[in-house]
Amino acid sequence: MPNNIFMRAETIENYLKTIYHLSADNKAIVGNFQLAGKLNISPASVTEALRKLHELKYVIYEKSYGTRLTGSGLKLALNIVRRHRIWETYLARELGFGWDEVHEIAEELEHIQNDKLINKLAQILGNPVYDPHGDPIPDEKGKIRKSNFISLAEAKPGLMYRIMGVTDHSPVFLKHLEKHRLIIGAKIKLEAIEEFDQSLQIICEKKEVVISQKVAENMIVEGV
Repeated sequence: MPNNIFMRAETIENYLKTIYHLSADNKAIVGNFQLAGKLNISPASVTEALRKLHELKYVIYEKSYGTRLTGSGLKLALNIVRRHRIWETYLARELGFGWDEVHEIAEELEHIQNDKLINKLAQILGNPVYDPHGDPIPDEKGKIRKSNFISLAEAKPGLMYRIMGVTDHSPVFLKHLEKHRLIIGAKIKLEAIEEFDQSLQIICEKKEVVISQKVAENMIVEGV
């Protein structure tokens, strides 16, 4: 590490993890304003941080082009994601926290840099593949299991689906789903899609529920 560069380990991890998520698993370039908005800091501060991360060889940064992770940056980002999702799973399964509570706590615990601890937690949990929100958990080598999941907004009327995850982890969204028993593992049938506003009529536990297109876009399902 160059002597004239200093960034707190937690700051580096937060940047790399956020770039990873915004890049759709490192498949797209991330813009400065996009990153600044997600981290809720000024674009100028983001630019300064990206220049340091570039010098540290964690990202490739070009002012007029954007940012992407290098091989070493991606490896670290996946390690952070693994820690976070293992902690979420442990908090939910072993300590009884709700799926609307675990994200915020895991945001703090993810910065404990102890692979032996994380691997032990994973072993205790039976090496889970998905976290409480249905997000895939990278294995020790950073590999993620591929799936054929789709968003509920892509589902076809008349077919049965199982809820496998969500893309919105906000407590207000998760509580909204929980109120209608739209939780991980629940089986639902898509009855119809309203032509006027694209709202969806679904059956869950023999009860009819109407959800908006926005809610459907943030629910991940698989056919059953």
